[in-house]
Amino acid sequence: MEKGRLIEINKLTKVFSFREGFYKKRLVTAVDNVSFSVMAGEVVALIGESGSGKTTVGRIILGLSEPSSGQVTYKGEKVSGFAGKKAKEFRRVVQAVFQDPNSSLNPRMTVQEIVSEPLRNFEMTGDCRQETAELLERVGLNRQFCLRYPHQCSGGQKQRIAIARALAAKPEVVILDEPLSALDITVQTKIIALLNELKDLYGMSYLFITHDLKAVRAIADRVVVMYRGKVVETAKTEEFMNSPVHPHSQALLAAVPTLYR
Repeated sequence: MEKGRLIEINKLTKVFSFREGFYKKRLVTAVDNVSFSVMAGEVVALIGESGSGKTTVGRIILGLSEPSSGQVTYKGEKVSGFAGKKAKEFRRVVQAVFQDPNSSLNPRMTVQEIVSEPLRNFEMTGDCRQETAELLERVGLNRQFCLRYPHQCSGGQKQRIAIARALAAKPEVVILDEPLSALDITVQTKIIALLNELKDLYGMSYLFITHDLKAVRAIADRVVVMYRGKVVETAKTEEFMNSPVHPHSQALLAAVPTLYR
């Protein structure tokens, strides 16, 4: 894949309005004038403490939330202007894997139906059963999982199923929103290794939303740090890990045991 900007976030702002009593409204700025980009073949880690606004940015990119101002572009075109076939194509090439696979996997569907759902939704050609089995094998699950339901799978297996479903759409960018936080440390290590392998195999880009700096070191090329809705630092991963500039970045790193830095 040719190097270039795939996703660009430009001066993105999101303000939520909350009603307090009958007449008073309270405005909360969750995302404040945020700008950064995701290049082809790159892993960008969007990090920050809980409530920093990083998940809201991911939801806006995916079209699950509307920005108050600013814009998201894909290959130089405004995503907000996409309609019809172009909007559908954007939903195909930008996929997501969320924190809790239990909330994103339909318990009434078999794994076969879950993984092949993008093939049907985006009217992609090919043998659904064969492609599903191959995708499951690609993420380390055998074909027997096709007949299982989500409740018959472990947490790590469910997350692999969610990754296989995202891959089925043949995406260019995958937004991973805290994909490891519900998993134990051993499974986390295996999922990171899998994500690295798949990125190299398919040439995809990741926006890796997390607060786990151990995972950031293992997977990210570049780090974008958010604090109270703002981007306070952007750096290559090694530079960030060795010499963070912003006080909040320094505090985040200081909280990580030396063993994992």
